[in-house]
Amino acid sequence: MSNQQPQYLQRNHSELEHLQAQHTAKEITQQLQLWSDLTTHLAKVQAPLDQFLTPLFNHPRLSIILTGAGTSAFVGEAVVPALRSQNVLDIHSVASTDLVSNPHLYLRGDRPTLLVSFARSGNSPESVAAVDIVDKLVDESYHLFITCNQDGQLAVSAQQNARRFCLLMPEATNDQSFAMTSSYSCMYLSALHCLDQQSLELKSQQRQLLSEYCQQSLDTFVDNSVQLAAQNFQRLVFLGSGGLQGNARESSLKCMELTAGKLVATHDSSLGFRHGPKFIVNKKTLVIVMRSNAAYTQQYDDDIIAELRRDGVAKVLVLSSEPLVQSIPQVVQRDDKLADVYQGLAWVMFAQVLGFQLSINLGLSPDNPCPSGEVNRVVQGVTIHPVTVHA
Repeated sequence: MSNQQPQYLQRNHSELEHLQAQHTAKEITQQLQLWSDLTTHLAKVQAPLDQFLTPLFNHPRLSIILTGAGTSAFVGEAVVPALRSQNVLDIHSVASTDLVSNPHLYLRGDRPTLLVSFARSGNSPESVAAVDIVDKLVDESYHLFITCNQDGQLAVSAQQNARRFCLLMPEATNDQSFAMTSSYSCMYLSALHCLDQQSLELKSQQRQLLSEYCQQSLDTFVDNSVQLAAQNFQRLVFLGSGGLQGNARESSLKCMELTAGKLVATHDSSLGFRHGPKFIVNKKTLVIVMRSNAAYTQQYDDDIIAELRRDGVAKVLVLSSEPLVQSIPQVVQRDDKLADVYQGLAWVMFAQVLGFQLSINLGLSPDNPCPSGEVNRVVQGVTIHPVTVHA
């Protein structure tokens, strides 16, 4: 029997333990297996899930709000553009931090509402408060909890409540590390499974293509991240168009979290970047462009790529499913491309790996980059103020 230690992100367990990085490395890597486990799990709960959602989807006036805080909010931000493009559901993304602080801007008491809450722990103050506020202000409210913690307040509250359904993620998605990685991607894929009106077969095919792509690309992501982290950038920008902007936002947060803010990271759209935010660019800046797989949108991504390279100030890296000069080397070439809403998860995985490596290079512990506690794994210190029916 082999005593060889398992490796995660090309590092063995002893090294990762010394770096206090074992949870983060494992949780990034395990996504490939978890996506497969998730497919099996979703098939098992399909019948009760349909029983809950189908009558709601058939309601002509149903409003659907996707919510969460931080990374959990970015799930909705990243998937809603693709879902809205189907012109079937009235669906929006509103962070729970916005919904709780300004409920009357987003809720109508006479409009049946399904609140889809994404939550790793299901215990954050805003997540719990958003549910209570929707129930108080909306006459006919329903809840779908997509969460990673069966013992969290959201999951427990769904028991014996016909208007609440808890879709639990595989147990391993309840990340132990500070940064959300596998929790983000599994909740993201589950949202598409529940809300995307395409056939189950097409959605399953896209998940499989994504898994194959990342499986074959992970070592490339690691190699490139090691090289990039060694260049000591001080500023990092992720650009993405459409739903990829939500993934760009998550990617920038991931790198900022894992570096405890020592690396300034931000995001924008390919077109929006010129309108002021481009001032962030200097010779210590890395700009990462998530290039769309949609031919029309690619033109705008390519324009900003060309402009930044002409400027010759920042280093520009292109994440693309097609070979481009100075892009991540492509591992998989296919005629059947991933839709952007799925491709974006591959680019988020790259950002997770990059953030992991940047954290180590800065002498931090990826599992807990802020041991002094100013920022916590589950947000603390939030006061939820009483809400009235009228603002």
